[in-house]
Amino acid sequence: MQRAADIAAEAPKRWRREHGDLGIPWDDAEGHLAIIIDDSGRELHQFDQLLSLRFPLTFAVLPGSVFAAGTQVRLQVDTRRYRDILLHLPMEPLETAQMQDGAEADETFLLVDDGPQTIRNKTAAALAQVPTAIGVNNHMGSRLTADRPAMQAVMAELHGRGLFFLDSRTSAETVAADVAAEAGLRAGSRHIFLDHEPGLEAISAALEQAAVRARVEPTVVIAHPSTEVVQVLRERLPQLHADGIAVYPLSQLLADHS
Repeated sequence: MQRAADIAAEAPKRWRREHGDLGIPWDDAEGHLAIIIDDSGRELHQFDQLLSLRFPLTFAVLPGSVFAAGTQVRLQVDTRRYRDILLHLPMEPLETAQMQDGAEADETFLLVDDGPQTIRNKTAAALAQVPTAIGVNNHMGSRLTADRPAMQAVMAELHGRGLFFLDSRTSAETVAADVAAEAGLRAGSRHIFLDHEPGLEAISAALEQAAVRARVEPTVVIAHPSTEVVQVLRERLPQLHADGIAVYPLSQLLADHS
């Protein structure tokens, strides 16, 4: 009986050593990163590879995506590996034709001309499709995030639900983070797009830039599911961990350290 008890006690420890997330307590880390994977729900292959990494990435799920429901199930099925889930809320870009380009046609975008109540209704409908979300960030939105009344309507809906907001900063004119903070939400902003320029070399260079910045202050990175992003994160995150730079859920950075 004692041997059986010892084996049972050792199994969780062995799992944590071999499969559990690699983390560093906040005060012991040399640098602090949050990595958000946008456009989650449109495919599963790269998503599953990113989910399998031993680091607590944050996943932003598009409400109209074909795998939105399945992605949320995958993210929550293993309670030993917690992952923050965001609603990746579609917002009107400056180039309005982008809203009808390919998979974007399946999304319901918040529009500047909608008016406050319609914006709140659309936001509520999107949240109903991603009910596991604990926060929200914008998908596109270079036009809408620069419109203060529209952002006030969005934040009013989020505030009543206790959600936080991350400004993806798709435009230098954005007021989204400021309006979120004014509305009493926990709020933050993206610092670096990891794959703004495609290709392994560019993505790796952007991650290195993020790592340097993370040694100075907590840094928020956004990336998208791709073979190149998977490869760079798979190879570089263990190296960064060894150098004392840790990855944290976005909620942890915004809660106390933003």
